[in-house]
Parts: sequence; C-alpha cells; structure tokens
Amino acid sequence: MTQDAQKDSSTYWKKSRVELRAAGFDPDRTAKTTAVVTIASAWTNAHRCNNRVRGIADLLVELLAERGGQGLVVGAPAVSDALTQGTPTAGYSLVSRDVVADCFEIGHYAHHGDAMIVISGCDKTGAAALMPLARTNAFGLVLYPGTSSPGKVSFEPWAAKGTNLTIMDYAEGRAAQEAGRISAAELVELERNVMPGSGTCGAMFTANTMSTTAEAIGMMLPRGASHPADYDAASDIHADVRAQARASVEALYRLMEAGIRPRDIMTLRAFENAITTVYAMGGSTNMYLHLLAIARAAEVPLTIERIQEIGERVPLISNLQPHGPYAMTSLHAIGGVPVVMKELLRAGLLHGDVMTVTGRTLAENLAATPTLEEIGKQDIVRPVGQPVAPANNHISVLRGNIAPESCVLKLSGKTLEKGEFRGTARVFDSEADTMKAIRAGEIKPGTVIVVRNVGPVGGPGMPEMVMLTIQLQGRGLGEDVALITDGRFSGVSHGILIGHISPEAARGGPIAAVRDGDTIVIDPGQRTLNVDLSDAEIAKRMAEWRAPDPAGRLRPGSVHDKYVRLVSSAHYGCVV
Repeated sequence: MTQDAQKDSSTYWKKSRVELRAAGFDPDRTAKTTAVVTIASAWTNAHRCNNRVRGIADLLVELLAERGGQGLVVGAPAVSDALTQGTPTAGYSLVSRDVVADCFEIGHYAHHGDAMIVISGCDKTGAAALMPLARTNAFGLVLYPGTSSPGKVSFEPWAAKGTNLTIMDYAEGRAAQEAGRISAAELVELERNVMPGSGTCGAMFTANTMSTTAEAIGMMLPRGASHPADYDAASDIHADVRAQARASVEALYRLMEAGIRPRDIMTLRAFENAITTVYAMGGSTNMYLHLLAIARAAEVPLTIERIQEIGERVPLISNLQPHGPYAMTSLHAIGGVPVVMKELLRAGLLHGDVMTVTGRTLAENLAATPTLEEIGKQDIVRPVGQPVAPANNHISVLRGNIAPESCVLKLSGKTLEKGEFRGTARVFDSEADTMKAIRAGEIKPGTVIVVRNVGPVGGPGMPEMVMLTIQLQGRGLGEDVALITDGRFSGVSHGILIGHISPEAARGGPIAAVRDGDTIVIDPGQRTLNVDLSDAEIAKRMAEWRAPDPAGRLRPGSVHDKYVRLVSSAHYGCVV
C-alpha cells in the first residue's frame, strides 16, 4: 500500500455509518476523528507476560480519545516461553512470531488504520512488534507492557543477590533441589518469593532483549524498555507504564505531524545501534533470529555476518542476569537503557545522528541523560574501559564442518581458560531423551551434548533447550559440559552453549553425521565448531543419512505443516 493510500484509508472506516452504529460507535463523532490508530495488542489472561496488555490497550483508547483519535484494538496470540519450554508445545513459540506480525498487519489494513501503537510483551511478541511497523511503514511506535519485579530469599547463594531474583533463580533452584543441593523447604521459599507480580522474565533474557532492541533502534520512547509491569500480582499497571502510554500517544501525533515513518527510523545505522546496545547488555542469542527477521521486513540489508562484525567490538558493560546478579528493574531505577547508551555514545560506539520516535536524534535524546560519573557509585552499568567482560566474549558466530552455514556461541562474558573446549560427543535426537540422561546422572564433565533434529523443520518450530541448560547449571556442570544444538536457547541460558547450527539435521546438515564418542572442538578464538573427522568420513556417514519421518509430527494443514514448508534456516532468521 502506498503512503498516499495509507493517508486516505481511514476515511472508509469513518464513513461506514451503519457498521459504526452497530458496533457501538457514534457515527457523527467518528466522522471527526483525527486519526484511526491500530492498537496492536497480544493480550491473554493465560500468563503473566501479557496479562496486562488488555488494560494498556483500554488506556490507549482513552488517551487517543483525548486527542480526538480513535483506537481500534487488534489481537494476536501470545505464547509464553515460560509455559511451553521443555514441553511438546515448545515448537509453537518461534512460529508465533510471524503469526503475530501477520495478525497485526492484517488488522491494521483491514480496519483502515492511519497509524499504529504496538504493545509488545513476551519475547516473540517483542520481535513481532517491530515487524508490522516495518512492513506497513504506518506511523507508529512500540509500547512495552513491562518486566516482572524481582524477589528475594533468605538463603544462599540467592540471598547475596538481594531483591534481584528472577525466574532463572527459581528454575535453577528446582534443578538444584532435584540434585540434592538445596532442601525442599528452600525451594518452596524460592517459589513463593521469586516473582511478586506480572510481567516478562525480569532480567536480560529474550523479552528484555527485544524491548531493549525496540528502544535502541529508536522505535520506543526512552526508558520504555525497562519499567516494571506492576507492583504485585493484585495491583494495577505500574505508574511508569501509564506515563509511557500517555507519552507514546503524544509522540505518535508528533510523528504524524512531522511525517516521520518507521523506515525513516529503522535504517541500517539504527540496527547497528540496537546490536551494539544489546551486546553491551548481554542480550539473548534469539536477537540474531529476530533482528534478521525485522530487517527483512524493513528491507534493510542486514546479515548474520554484519551482526557479528558489530557485536564483536562491543564490551559487556551491564551487570544483568544471566551473566550478572541484577534484574532489569535495577537498571530502570538508575535511568534504564539510556544510561547504557549514553556510555556507548561517549565511547564512539553508537550513531548519534539517527532519528527516533521522539522526533529527535539519538544524541539529542541522550543529551540530558546523566553520565556514569554523575550517577555515582553503582555496579549495574560499568564504564566501557572497565567492563564486566572485554569485547568478543558474549555471542559469536562460528562455522565449521558441522555448521557450514553458521551457528552462534553464547559465553555471556565468561571465557574458556584453555581457549577451546574439546569434549566427547553424547548425541541425542530429542530434548526429552537428553533430559532423561542428565537427570539420570549420565552426563559427566568433558562431555559435549549434541541435541539435533530440533531445528525450525526438525522441531518443528526450533524449540529452546533452556530446561537442559538449567539442569546443567543446577547440577554444577555449567563450566564442564558444553551443549550444541540446531535448536535455540532462551536468554535465561548460560554456560558453554552453541545453538542455531545451520543447516539443521532435518535438512541434511552435517550435524546429522555426529555419533557418540566423536570428539567435538569448540574454538572461540578461531570462531570454529568442528567434529574431529575427515571430510571423507563425514561424507560417508551423510550418504547413509535419511530424513526424519514427519509422520506423527506434522498434521496436514496445521500451522507446523505450513511452517516447515516455508521457513528459512536460522542463518537467515527463520523467516517465512
């Protein structure tokens, strides 16, 4: 749709008097509407991540009415990874990203919207929030419903974190209790206190990675990526969310008046700012998949190689979970993502001249943000010259004879003391079988767990292997056992982890050739992942390979059936 067509589109809705009256609108008042605004909102009462979205959508309708606008609410499914991970339905999470984006695009055009405010939430809705804005180029911005407030407990090692406990602490505590490392009573204390209210997972996991991406790319107002969702489970939405909602409506009208659209903001330089900021904050490996998908929607020529080039020069300067002790709301309390971006801008790592949804440049937005020196003593954000970890110690793109396209290594600021990890392969063709082996105590130090046939096609839907990584951490194996997979990881995951191996096993990728007892070599310095086999031996094994039988996995006409026919590899962002 052309921009001229977009400009005129809402007249169709405003003039549909019979339809308007029947739907409960006043046709005379509606005819005077200043703007028809799509409120794209993936609400559900099923989980904490997006259960505040309905209230925010209603608030936006009220705020738009104050400006003479009309908010039209468009829905979409919201999948909580916290509820699907480790279950047979985990493969619906990544698939939902593109479905949500489609729903918002359809709703916007079908209801003749002039502009769009997208309410994000759990990680895939966070990625999907930016995609329809990029596709439609309708005036708009993103509003985050908020992250969960952290909790605290009285026993170690968690007591030392203070009020910074997140769902990661409970998950790892559960694994520790299974292994006999904490008591049942201590696990109950964790359960009752770790998460007082609603909101997305409370640290630098994928949801907050994507909220940070939206803010850093310029499509969300400053400090919008880090606010808490509420005060507790019984409270109303947080005052900071209300303030952001009002400010977002005002910003939307300024964007329309100035003629500033998403593609004026979502340039390659803006994507580079987002990559830099997310690396500096220790974001999730999922950002690779989502940045590539968003860039494709915006027709920006971003590649996995370019993400690596930008990311490898950025030190890790925020001390957030999973690599540090702090929750996202601790960052919010000292000023939020702008504090991180101010330090990066001062170090020459950001493009300050890019436009944002404030109608001002990034540098102009950050002009009044205090420096770290002005903030004073704190350990949540460190100077670029004194980082949590030096550059090139967070996420790296690797290649090798079992990942000829690419894969991603997540170290989260930790280093491999010997420069490489060399271990013995233990191969599994499902997450469930891997979990059984870990819980049975079969995984020993020096093992490289290989989980395959869990990619975008093999999964289907590329589920996250987070429950496996949590078990390894809970059992004290996080530094001595590596895990490689053609599946994904959650932002919660930390350890020696390689995901997104492409091509995946189900499409004949050479990870399918690996057998128990093979030696796997991970070399972060050389950025390689290899099995210690000759090319001839790999070719011989692959000649015997047969594609997995889809029977029982794919129901004809189902979402997954369509997905596996269309989806690209992780190397290209699993786009459809």
